[in-house]
Amino acid sequence: MKNYKSTAVAVLFTSLFCAENSSIAAERWQERTFPPPNGGRLVFAITAGGNPECASYDGRSCLWGQSIGDIDFTKVKPLVCGPVHRKLYGVTGYEDPNHWCNLALSRRR
Repeated sequence: MKNYKSTAVAVLFTSLFCAENSSIAAERWQERTFPPPNGGRLVFAITAGGNPECASYDGRSCLWGQSIGDIDFTKVKPLVCGPVHRKLYGVTGYEDPNHWCNLALSRRR
């Protein structure tokens, strides 16, 4: 019985910790609709370094069309504008004034 109590406490603690972290993570994210060329609903945040990042599960593809409530933030691996974006796509995202990276900077809370 003692072993089951320890396991139950560990599971409860882990669940609360993950839920709290997910909730805290979701608080820094914003949701906006961007115009083409990268058009549609996008969940993004601004990093401590000042670069926008979009919610992504693979660090390469933004989760276009999903709202904050649709995203599992425990699995998010953001795509960050700037040097990381350039490494993947050959551009930072700031070259085009209509790219979501550029527009996200002006849409901060």
